[in-house]
Parts: sequence; C-alpha cells; structure tokens
Amino acid sequence: MLLEKVEIPFNSDDHIFEWKVDGVRCIMHYSQGNVRLQSKTGRECTAAFPELHNPLLNAKEAILDGEITVLTNGKPDFEGVMSRYLARPGRTSSLVEKRPAFYVVWDILWHDNQNLTGLPLLERKEILAGALEDSEHITKIDWIDGRGQLLWEAVTGNDLEGMVAKKKNSRYEHRRSSNWVKIKDYKEIVVNVLGYKPKDGYVLVGTDDRVQGHALGINKTERAALWEILSRYGKEDGLTIWLPKGIRGRVKFTTWTPAGNMRDCYWARFEV
Repeated sequence: MLLEKVEIPFNSDDHIFEWKVDGVRCIMHYSQGNVRLQSKTGRECTAAFPELHNPLLNAKEAILDGEITVLTNGKPDFEGVMSRYLARPGRTSSLVEKRPAFYVVWDILWHDNQNLTGLPLLERKEILAGALEDSEHITKIDWIDGRGQLLWEAVTGNDLEGMVAKKKNSRYEHRRSSNWVKIKDYKEIVVNVLGYKPKDGYVLVGTDDRVQGHALGINKTERAALWEILSRYGKEDGLTIWLPKGIRGRVKFTTWTPAGNMRDCYWARFEV
C-alpha cells in the first residue's frame, strides 16, 4: 500500500500518525521459523539482512509490512541502509557489525491462515501488537492517535524526514491510496547553482563550490531562465554543463545525509 502526498500537517480524530522512517520499504514473509524479505520493487533482499531473520513472532505464518533502516547518530541513514541493501554477498557479514539494520514494522497482512488486509487498520494494529514482540533489531512503530500536529513538532524538532497519517478504518490496498498520506519536512535554503545535467533534468546545487544536491522539479518558466543562463555562461563537460560562481537559487529538501548532501532535493526558484 503506497502513500499519497499532502503538504500541511493536521490533526484528525479519524487518523493515527506515525513518524516517517527513511529506509527501504520491505515486506517480511514468515513461515515456520523461516524469513523471506522482499523490497517494494520486488527485489529479494533476505541475504542482505541476516540480523532480521529471527523475529519474535507468535505465529506459524505471518506477513509484515515495514521499513528497514540503518541508524547513524541515532537517526535513519538512507545512504547507510542502501550500502547494506546493495552490498555484494561477501561484504554482508562485515557490514552487519559496522552498520546494523533495524526493521520498523507498522502493519500485519497475514496471520496463521487469516488474510487481514480486509480488516480496519486499528484491528490489524491490535493483532500486530499480540503477534510481534519487540527485539533488538525488529520493533513495532510508535504511533499517536489524532494529534498529528504534536507528532509534527517532534518530527521537525528531531530533523526527521516527515510523518505519515493513516485512516483508522483503512483496509490494506495494494495500490496508492489517499487513506494513507505522507507529509515531508522540507527545509528551504539559498544555494549556489553550479550546473545542470540535461539528460536527467538535475540542477546541481550546493552551499559552497561542492555539489550537495541534485534538484528536480524545475518548472517551465524557471527552466527557460536556466537555459538562458546556460547558453550565456555554461561550459559543457561530458554530460554536465557547469556554471561559474555567483548564480544563486533556492531549493527545498528533507534531510542532510551524514556525507553532507541533500535528500529529496527540489528546485524552488532563482534568487535575484
């Protein structure tokens, strides 16, 4: 079940609210003590995360939905979890020690011969609470009833990616649905416009002379202005057109990565 996007946080007696985990969306299939992990794209990733192979489940069979993440300085690290997700098999054992993974579970779709997807969300949450015991690497997500603004304050105060709102009576749908929505915590800053990648549509930006963000979402008017600037001042180098110092713009993004780069970077406008 995928989420639609809304821009503004809200309170609602019809919703529960969860913090948005930055990582790899993953379904866990559990049967008779055996685990299979499958990402949102359908990729088999069981071998990449051996520390998740022993959930404390009160079930012979279960299917769980959640997010795999890696923590750096106590916060989800997308680059860290991708280094685990894409690692060569021979590196897995060493990465388990250096970058341990955690599975944050928010839903249960199947439990001992019972398909739960047609049940309301709060009933599934109750079944999940009885079926899964939290352990070192696998935990149920915390959630709050109705008070989205309160959770939003915690999300922004801890520089997290955002939060998710889910209707209490929502069934689990195998598609994108307005019953589940995400609100991302975007920050807007002034940056140097360093260049452009025409093939990908990225505007290359940074707070100094280093590329820290690949901004998407430039509109038709701004793109016309960009092409005029590129035609006057741009210098082609392979697939990139570089620009000289002094051109400024604004972008919005969710979080800084540990390497000092911008996650989910989008173009806002030129800074005159």
